[in-house]
Formats: sequence, structure tokens, C-alpha cells
Amino acid sequence: MSIQIQGLHKAFGANEVLRGFSAEAAEGETLCILGGSGSGKSVTIKHVVGLLRPDRGDVVVDGESVVGMSQEELYELRRKVGYVFQFAALFDSMTVTENVGLGLRRIRGTTEDEIRQRVEECLAMVELEGLGDRLPSELSGGQRKRAGIARAIATQPSYILYDEPTTGLDPITRAVIDRLINRLKKELGVTGLVITHDMESAFRVADRMAMLYEGTARFFGTPDEARSTDDPVVRAFIDGRPELLEGVT
Repeated sequence: MSIQIQGLHKAFGANEVLRGFSAEAAEGETLCILGGSGSGKSVTIKHVVGLLRPDRGDVVVDGESVVGMSQEELYELRRKVGYVFQFAALFDSMTVTENVGLGLRRIRGTTEDEIRQRVEECLAMVELEGLGDRLPSELSGGQRKRAGIARAIATQPSYILYDEPTTGLDPITRAVIDRLINRLKKELGVTGLVITHDMESAFRVADRMAMLYEGTARFFGTPDEARSTDDPVVRAFIDGRPELLEGVT
């Protein structure tokens, strides 16, 4: 259940976003893809589930080439993937229970009792017991994030993709979300891919990190290796010191 990103190239017109980016999340690991705004993080994650096709390179998920998949095979892959959107992307007109159960309703043969039981299990897992009847507008920002995570895990995916999971949250709530990401990895055995520019969060959840810079991996390694690197670009990003980028090529 690994995710291998292999030499991805992607351009939109004259804008070369990815220029040979490579990284890997081994089975049961969480890989954090780091980078500033516009560095290509979201473009990369869309390649993992075949929403974008690379100009060159490939993504290999569980030993299968995503680029080589038919549309039917892509649908099958996406059923194995839970996606946590940046701002939760809950439907305002639906209750939390209805939002979490959306993916389950697409699975043929799933009964209402099975859906209700699974939704309750997922809400308990993210510590939202008793809040299923609420609308998203009645939740705090952190609760909406957790409801989004409950929806992502409801279909029992093998992989979870997190798009900026701590954006807009206060420090305590960010720590709660990070702890939840780590717990789900341990309890569910999922392979995770997190795109973020939040270094504090990344150091809490990552088994490995890849830093996107000018379309390629400026760094790939463990959090400890990131902390000890002398690369001025990586240091500038980790420490928030733009002066380190002066004269960097």
C-alpha cells in the first residue's frame, strides 16, 4: 500500500509546475509534501488519484501505474482513497451524519443500519459523538475538520490524502488534528499523504518529508534529517528565514 511519485513533470501552458518531482510513502507511513504557495503541492496530490495526467513521469499506487489506468480502474483506485479537503468541504444543507455517510451510500448493497453504525463508529473515532444531528454551521472549525476526516475514513480506505489539514486552526486545535492523523495511521494502518506549509504540524505527523522547490524535490528524508540539513532553501522554509534564500540557485 505504498505511494511512489516518480519523476513527475506537469506544465500548464508556459508554466512548468512540476519538473521531475519524486517522493515515496511506504506502507503505513505518512509523507508530508512541503512547499510554499504555488509550489505544486495540490497539483501533485491530484496526480495521485488520476485527476491530472502528467506530461512525463508516473505515480505508482500499490504497485499499479496510475498513468496506465483506465477510467474504470481509476474509479476503483479512488474507492481506496479517503480525501480530507482543506476547508472540510461539508455540505451545509446536510447534517454531520448525512455528510459522513455520503460515500457509504455509493457502495451497493449497504443497508441503512450498516451506514448508521459505520457513521457512528467514525464519529466516535474523531471524538464527535452526539454531534451527528448538527449542521456544519453549528460546528467549530476544528470540529468541521474532524467531521471531514470522519467522512474520509468511513469507506475504510487504504490511503488518506490530507490537503492542508491544519489551515485556519488555532495552535491547540492544530495539535488535536495532528494527534488524530497519527492515531488513524496507527489504528487503521493507512498510508497517508499530507500537503502542508505548516512545519510544526509536519514535524508532528511525518515519517518522511519531501520539499517541493522550483518543481522538484529539494529535500526528501526523515524529519530528523530535515532538522539537521544545511540546505539554505530547506532551512529558510523550516525556520522562516527568507534571508537565507539570497543568492541561492
